[in-house]
Amino acid sequence: MIGSNPIFSTKTPNVSDNQRFSRLSDTYSARSQPQLLSLDYMATPELPYTVPRLVKGKRVTTVPKGSTWAKEEAKQSWYVEFFFHNAEMGKMERFRPTKNLNRLKDPKEKLFQFSKLCEAYKIALEGGWSPIDEKANDRLKRQVSSLTLEAAKKLFEEYHIAKGTRKKSRQSYLSKVNQLIGYYGEDKKVSEISDYEITEFLNFMEKKYMWAGVTYNSSRIILNNYFRYLKVNKYISENPVTDIETRTKIATESHQIFSEKDFKTIMAWLKEHDHYCLFFVKMIYYTCIRPKELRYLQLKHINLEQNVITVPASISKNKKSLPISIDESLSRELKALKIPSFADSDYLLGSTHTIIGEKRIGENTPYNRFQKCLKATKLDEKNYTLYSFKHFSNVKKFKAGWTLAEICSANRHGSLVETETYLKDLLKFVKNNKIVPKI
Repeated sequence: MIGSNPIFSTKTPNVSDNQRFSRLSDTYSARSQPQLLSLDYMATPELPYTVPRLVKGKRVTTVPKGSTWAKEEAKQSWYVEFFFHNAEMGKMERFRPTKNLNRLKDPKEKLFQFSKLCEAYKIALEGGWSPIDEKANDRLKRQVSSLTLEAAKKLFEEYHIAKGTRKKSRQSYLSKVNQLIGYYGEDKKVSEISDYEITEFLNFMEKKYMWAGVTYNSSRIILNNYFRYLKVNKYISENPVTDIETRTKIATESHQIFSEKDFKTIMAWLKEHDHYCLFFVKMIYYTCIRPKELRYLQLKHINLEQNVITVPASISKNKKSLPISIDESLSRELKALKIPSFADSDYLLGSTHTIIGEKRIGENTPYNRFQKCLKATKLDEKNYTLYSFKHFSNVKKFKAGWTLAEICSANRHGSLVETETYLKDLLKFVKNNKIVPKI
């Protein structure tokens, strides 16, 4: 869920004063370390504020050997300082916002970001923004022209970057927002978008591009999050997507499970023509580790003595670090690679020639090599993907007597509900020959 605090960025997108004002009023910086001063020359200022200035913390007096003056200066606690007249108190109040930029240690980057922060406060104060009177800020925002769809998209993207949303997810979100912008134009105001405009857009896309129910619903969810972000940050008063209807989901045909015959054909072709891809799909089959996670897997994550692979949280899809047991068959494959003779930092699947390599393999390399196999075996029209090996593995586990809980653990799912959704096709393999109890 999108957070309730307005988002402040030190980037400089082409946004209106309205956006700058709202982002300055978040809870953790606009009034950090306020102090009241009673100075005669400040009692009745011509302006209700002083010009913001950058303060670089304590003065550096010595520079250790191997360091530089700039590096030592960057270690200090910097802040932007300005005073604003508190009419209720009749005094000038001091503000020292940092926007958490002291986390930056690179001198050039820190100076660049703090300079932009200082300039942002200067522009906001000149435009009438108040660090004290939120009601006045709301009035000011209503006076400033509304945000455009394009400008709002940039803020939405910044929010997800700051939040740590995966790049692939961000791209998915922005693709749907871009479709909306393409339909209404980048200069269309967000305040001009109502539930009517959203319905018209979704109906048009559904009809023209023959969207399936899952695509329609996914687009609706993304647009709902986009406008919810704008509502939370006070750019709009109502979310126009909230009451939009959904569509019935129709099962998709992607990631189909292999037939026994096709699986044997694929494995035979890979054994003869592509040892790298063969090992890659074996890893998926035996461990149920996702293709992207495999690309990032380093030798330091593999413990052959304890027969465990640990996918670190930093590369795991669900951001959880969980151990994966190494099957006896896979253990023999791994030992044949002579892993101890390589550096711990090497990648298990880093080279198409030697399997193990110093650099991470390209994102599309495993996919493209598998597609070549499918075309060569004339199986490219059956909607098989690398994930089909994971599905096939789970079917094998199920037919071998594994419980749903055991399959859930092997796939590192967060709940049985997730596993049930993921293994919906298992129903094809459930045979019921039990006797119905007599009445």
